[in-house]
Amino acid sequence: MRILRSILGWFIFIVLVIAVVTFVILNYSWVFAKRVHGEIINVERVTNPTAILGKATDQQIHSYAVLIQNDQDGLLYTASSDDRQWQVAEKGYCVDATLYVYPPWNLEKSGTYFNARINQIMRCPGKSAPPANSAPNNVSPSNVAPPLNGAPPVNEAPRAQ
Repeated sequence: MRILRSILGWFIFIVLVIAVVTFVILNYSWVFAKRVHGEIINVERVTNPTAILGKATDQQIHSYAVLIQNDQDGLLYTASSDDRQWQVAEKGYCVDATLYVYPPWNLEKSGTYFNARINQIMRCPGKSAPPANSAPNNVSPSNVAPPLNGAPPVNEAPRAQ
């Protein structure tokens, strides 16, 4: 009876170890994701939608390259993303983002980040005004409302009538 209990205990232990290892391998990017809180240094579209000929996918249209300076250690983190929330993110805003890391067995991209997700976007502490920018990513300078009585221009897209 003792031998049977010992064998059963080892069997359960081995099954649990295999299950944990399988979970980590299949969800490597999620398990080792990095949470970054800091200022957006740069965010750019990878491909301009007007440059895509033929049938474009959402992933091609909403593909961004992101550069964030972490508040804690001052390191710069770069990632790619197809998250539409980056459309409104601009240089100078602070962001709390999750960066997913490529697994080490993907040798070409190992150690780099992808699928950057915005958890929260806000004005940086100590800055009362939004970042000075000519226009948001989705508004061309010709669509910016003219200044009223010497006030700074309002960055709004034209409304449909």
